[in-house]
Amino acid sequence: MRATEIRPRFGAGTRRDALGVAAVALWAAFGVAQPAQAAGAGGFVPPSGCESFATVQNRACSVSVMWRCEVAPEGAFWEANFSFDGLESIVNYDGEYQWLDAAYSWDSSREEFSPPAADRISRGDLLATGIDTFDFTMHRVTPDRRYDIRVVGADMLTGATATIDGYTLDEVATRLEIIDDEGVVEYASKGTQYYSRDLGLFFYGAEDVFSPEGDVSTYDDRPADIILPGEPGFGDTEPLYGCNLQDAALTPSRAQSVMGSAS
Repeated sequence: MRATEIRPRFGAGTRRDALGVAAVALWAAFGVAQPAQAAGAGGFVPPSGCESFATVQNRACSVSVMWRCEVAPEGAFWEANFSFDGLESIVNYDGEYQWLDAAYSWDSSREEFSPPAADRISRGDLLATGIDTFDFTMHRVTPDRRYDIRVVGADMLTGATATIDGYTLDEVATRLEIIDDEGVVEYASKGTQYYSRDLGLFFYGAEDVFSPEGDVSTYDDRPADIILPGEPGFGDTEPLYGCNLQDAALTPSRAQSVMGSAS
């Protein structure tokens, strides 16, 4: 399962006026050169000793850039996620898609995996048995608070497939809750992701996000373009889909929508 990379927690403060400062700090924390504001082809530069291997343009005004590093364990990789406003998050996964480290621009927070886990994420279990449950802890640090969060849920292959940009993707039903150290559910969702056996990557799909008051917000950020090295658009960090001005005027961003339901 992909992490909740570009969706703030219900209790997180969204400070867009400080986004630029937070983004610079986020790049520095992960040793990545910040792309130019109007990033064109090849705008993303991974850290020294690392190599980008995929760029994904998604339908809900987001783009993801992924890279691997020579010194990292086999299968581990990083992913930077961008919205129309710029950098939203950077997430590090191991070879089984266990979340290891995640940092978010909107609230200057960082989350790090705290082993041992009751039940780690296992892509191998999902592919071998059709289902993968997980239950693990991340240590979350914000400018105002340090605490543990519990991440609980399951992924299940539905047996259905979808063809997107020429790739056959397995449909994965997902369920996720993120619970703070006081038992408060900070984030809850249920929906669909996609998995490419050829690329070994998960992609977002449609999902419902539930607020503490019971309101439901639906998002659909399935991939539109899956771009590999040498293909046009590889390394671009500017979203191409779902960002037109009319949509922006009528539809709140994910962050605004989720945060508005919590206020």
